[in-house]
Parts: sequence; structure tokens; C-alpha cells
Amino acid sequence: MTSPLRPALRLTSPRLHRLLMGAAALATLAAAGPARANATRTFRQATAKDFEEGEATGSMVQPTGEVVPGLKASAVEAPGAFTWCSALSRDGGVAYFGGGDEGKIYAVDVKGGGKAGEKARLVATLDAPWVTALAVRPDGVLLAGTTPGGRIFSVDPRSGAVKELAKVAAEHVWAIVYDDKSATAYVGSGAPGKIFAIDAKGKTRALWDSRDKHVVSLARDDANHLLAGTSEEAILYRVGTDGRAEAVQDFEAEEVRAVARSGDAITIAVNDFDKTTPPLPFGPPAAKGTKVVISTGGTPSSAGTLPRPGAQKAKAALYRLERDGRLEQIFAIADGYFTSLAVDDATGDVYAATGTQGRVYRVRPDRTSGLAIDLPERQALTLLRAGGGFLVGTGDVGAIYRARPAAAGEATYLSKVFDAETRARWGLLRWQGGKGLTIETRSGVTSKPDEGWSAFQKLQDVRGSFEGGAGQVASPAARYIQYRVTLAGVEARLGELTLAYLAQNQRARVTEFTTTDGSAAGGAPPAAGTPVVHAHANVLKLRWKLENLDGDELDYRLSFREQNEAVWRPLGGPDALLKPEYDWNTEGLPDGTYVVRIVTSDERAQPRERVLDSTYLSPPVLVDNRKPEVAGLAAKYPFVSGRARDAASPITQIEMAVDGAEWHEVAPADGICDDLVESFTVKLPSLAPGPHDVTVRAWDSADNVGAASITVRPPPGSPSTTKGP
Repeated sequence: MTSPLRPALRLTSPRLHRLLMGAAALATLAAAGPARANATRTFRQATAKDFEEGEATGSMVQPTGEVVPGLKASAVEAPGAFTWCSALSRDGGVAYFGGGDEGKIYAVDVKGGGKAGEKARLVATLDAPWVTALAVRPDGVLLAGTTPGGRIFSVDPRSGAVKELAKVAAEHVWAIVYDDKSATAYVGSGAPGKIFAIDAKGKTRALWDSRDKHVVSLARDDANHLLAGTSEEAILYRVGTDGRAEAVQDFEAEEVRAVARSGDAITIAVNDFDKTTPPLPFGPPAAKGTKVVISTGGTPSSAGTLPRPGAQKAKAALYRLERDGRLEQIFAIADGYFTSLAVDDATGDVYAATGTQGRVYRVRPDRTSGLAIDLPERQALTLLRAGGGFLVGTGDVGAIYRARPAAAGEATYLSKVFDAETRARWGLLRWQGGKGLTIETRSGVTSKPDEGWSAFQKLQDVRGSFEGGAGQVASPAARYIQYRVTLAGVEARLGELTLAYLAQNQRARVTEFTTTDGSAAGGAPPAAGTPVVHAHANVLKLRWKLENLDGDELDYRLSFREQNEAVWRPLGGPDALLKPEYDWNTEGLPDGTYVVRIVTSDERAQPRERVLDSTYLSPPVLVDNRKPEVAGLAAKYPFVSGRARDAASPITQIEMAVDGAEWHEVAPADGICDDLVESFTVKLPSLAPGPHDVTVRAWDSADNVGAASITVRPPPGSPSTTKGP
């Protein structure tokens, strides 16, 4: 029998399905490179993007690039794969959470709690895999929508009694809004995307068909209208309780994931996922709605994120729709998607949860934004304003987090780990910001802090200034360092921060050495029959590559000796070379094999007491400026014999020409040219009577060529002089 869950997986909106299954999609602190390698280097944090690379606990990152006290999050245990939806009791004292994958509903007391080990109370377990929507009736009874199957249950949170109230003609229930006056529950569904009305007795009627795949968000607009957001066309509708509807806004995206009203304004969360299906190549282009715009400024949500395999990339935006119809994008994230909205009616602040980084952002009425909550889990799926703080349900390990304003001393910020790339001494740490900051550092030799790292130590010799303060880092020299800031009160704030360090000097060394001559021919003899081209050059081009870890400016001093000698002779003049290259004119040297010594030093870049050098000895370098000799030529018609020899390098090719005609290859006696001396005997072609000049030339491996000639006279009566058929 087919599992009832399997068809739902095919019909569910791909984004929502990935969320339910727990699928989800950590940038760089600038290091100012010095002009000279021995100069003090600096780590610097100045922007919101810089600070978002660290961990804000009980603190938040402002768009101005400041860290200020924020909300303190503590975990409430609620076993499950994910916590998807939430609702608040009518008196505001209890928060209810539903999720999966066992259809459980939990309760959390809004007041109190916050202690380590706090556990949510299990209210009920439904006969459905996933609880995807919750609402509370005036009598305190919960209405719980589920998927797959499109069922709605009534749950008594006091007794835990569960009753199936209704079933809609759809596979999924995504949202429920309850109208007290008419005692009607309005249900947003998926596959198909409709709104159903359910009365107190469970009688169900289809109120409105969006003609889209899913209605994923519902909110109260006024006494007689709902706001409905769809997927996959991403249209916001205003739907009357009489079933009449009008489109309010069309977005060039894939879903209107959440809608929240505050006063005369509506906040809309829109997600634009990467399209997996290309558009049809025919027909007129479709009209496009309001587009998500990602600006280069503001607060990026997840720069540098490493999305987990299979996660779909997305961008998302928040819009504010005024009563007069004016629409404005107020916040956007370039890599991620929104899952839930909550509004602080007292301040007008909007809080938006994301499903890729486990973050909750605050957007103020003046459009400024900041990171309010940063959770360990990657998915913040549902957000509930409760008391003076929030409750957040998560996926990618289901949990509930209680977030409240951090008390004095609870707000901390832990920076990312900074890499000096080698062992370094730490200098002054300077910061901008108000009073009430305690800054500590620790250091180590591993990229991830472990037991081998030093303990956190406070700065020494701390001194204040008009803009902030400075103090000497007390942590021991190491490659990596990290700082931690504690913000003591509500007025404390951390702004731009710099940390000075001096990297340990590293020895540069030669890793590769090459030498070529200065000829354009590249060292190969010309093919037989072509004009003679003297390819040899007396200049050897010496080139070398280096490993220079700290980028020091380097000097090079060269010397050489014959391979079997002990005395080094200077090469390149009295001044040090500034580039890893030298053109060596060897014309005045005897032929032979030489070794080049390269002494590399960073004396131009380092104080005298820190200078390091290294010595490199090259492989043997052949100097051969003398031509090979073709000797002992003798003719005994029709044969010519002789030998080619060179004092320094092996013979590589022998050729012969008769009377200045084409050159022909000559094979040595042993069949291969590879020795300092090569004997040869060559048979001449048939020649007419009379004298003939035979020239033999030989090449050595240094592209030198030598030649000799002999006159040959065919004897009378030889086959070459006899005419006949």
C-alpha cells in the first residue's frame, strides 16, 4: 500500500516542502596589506557585514556597523524535526507551537522560564505527520491545520482532547485566521490554492479560488476582508468574507510568504527562488510584477553562506504597503528567504525570520535594519511576539527559543577567528563606541579554537578616548586570534575596531631554477635541407621562482664556480639584484659545467635583527661556446668516413651535402647521436666523373655547429660513370 505521505511530496510547493523536510541553505574581515612587509598589519571591522561574521549573543548588529545590546535567546526543549507554526493564547500567557514529523503541539508559558533545561509542555499528538497552521478560538480551543490530507483538528489545551473538525478539499493547510464575530475559521490551502470557510460545527465551504497552487499566508485586513498571499505566482489579494477578491500587488517572485498589518500599513514578505524550469520559448512574454531589488548597501543577510547540498538559492524582500496604495521595498536579503513576520505595535518595528541562517532581523519605521536574533539552527520558521520579547520556532533541529531583552552584562559579541597567516605578535586593539565595554582576546595555533588556545584575557593598559578606547592585547603570540566583547548596559555600543599585529618574519627560498640561451630558435637544429642558421647564443638567461610567504621585498646575490672547483666567483656585479632573473654572458668562460649560487635576503624589508636569508645551489649549468670538430675525413669511394667531436657537450646531429646541394642526415656508427665523439661512415650517391666537394657538419647540444669538407673523385670505370640501360 502506498504511503499517504508520498503523493503529498509530489504536490507540495517545492519551497515549502523543502522547509518542512528541514532543508536549508557562514564573509571576510578586511586585513590591510602593508606597502612594506615588515610594517605593522591591521585587522579591521567597520561595517555591518564585517560584524555579522561573528556571533551576537544578547546583542544585535546595527546597519551602521555597530554592535548594541539586543535580545538574549535561550532554548526551550521541544523534541521534533522542526517547529513550523505558532499561535498565542487569547490572554497572551501561553504560546502554542506545532510542527513535525509526529504531529505534536507544544505549549510554552510566556512569562517566566528562560532557565537552562527549560522544556515545552506537550499538549497533544495529532493523527498527521505535520502541524502547519494554528489558531486560537475565544474559548481557548486550538484549531490545528495539518498536511498531508488537509485536515483541521480542534484541540483542548487543558485536557489534550483532540477531535477532527473538518477536512478541506486540498492536500495542505498553510494558514488559519479565526473570526470571532462569525465564529468562522478561514483556511488557506495548497494543491489547490483556495480559501475555505469552516463554521463552529465543522461545516466547510470553498470561499475563494486563487487559481494558484497555494495560499501560503493569511492575515486579517478589516472586519470583512482578509489578506491572502499565494505561491507560485506571488500575488497578494484582498479577499472579502463574501468571496469577492481583488489583486492588491503582483510580485516578480514565487511566493508571498507572510503578511502582517500594523496600523495603516501592511508588511509583506516576498521570496524569489531560483527557477528550475525555463520559460517556454514561444508566445508573447508574460507581464512581470514588482521585482525584488538587492542593493549594494544595507545589511546583507548571509554573505559567505555555504548552503547545504540540495538547498535552493533565493533572494527575498520586505515591502511596506500604505493605505493609499504606495508600495516601498524596505529591506532585502541577497541569499535567503523569509519565513515569518511579527510586528511590535508599540514601536512599529517589524521583525522578520529567515529560513537559511536562523536569523531574525528588525526593520524600524525609518527603514533602518539590523540583526536582532542569531540562532544556532539554520531555520527560524515561526516568530511570535510574546510579552517583552519573542518566541521563535526552528527547523534543522526542531526547537523553540525564548528571546528577551538582554540584562546588563548578558549582551556579548564573539568575533570571527582572525588569521595572521603565520605566527604574530599582537599590538593595540582600538575601538570606537561608548562606555561599558569589556574586551578580551584569546589566541592559538589552530584555525578553530580548542583546548590548545589560550584563555580569554582582558586588554592591558586600557585607555579611553573621546571616540572609544584602546588597550594592549595580552594574548600570547600565535597565528590566530579572536576577541570577545561584553556590553554592560543599554547605552554600551561597539563601533569600528582595529587590531594591530606584527607577523613573524618568514625565510624566502628558491623553489625552481631554469636557464635558457638567448637564441630565437629555441635550441633545436634546423631540419635537413634548410639553410644553416647559427642558433647558439653566448648569453644564458637565468630565471628562478620563490616561496615568499610574507611578501617581503627581496635581494639576490649571485656567484658561480666550475662544478669540480671550490672557489666561488661573484656574478652580476657588486650590487644586489632586485629581480629573480639575470642574463649571464658566458663568452669569456672556458667550456665546462658550472654551478650557480643564489643567496636570497629580505634585508630591504626587515630591520637588521630580523633579516633572514637562504642559499640555493643550481643544478649543473653547461657553458659551451666552442664549435664541434669534424675530423679525420677520409674518402674511399663510394664511402666517406670521419668523426665528430666536442669537448663539452654531446653531438646531437650530423649532416652531409655534396657540391652544395641539399643536406642529408648521417647516422653515426652506433646509430644514435649522444656522445662527445661520434664516428660515422656514409655512402655517397652515384657521382659523375671528376672532383666533387663533400661537406659534413655536426651540431652539439649547445646549438654550436662545426663543419669540414673533402674532395672526392670517382675512379674511372666505376658504376657511376658507365652508361647503359
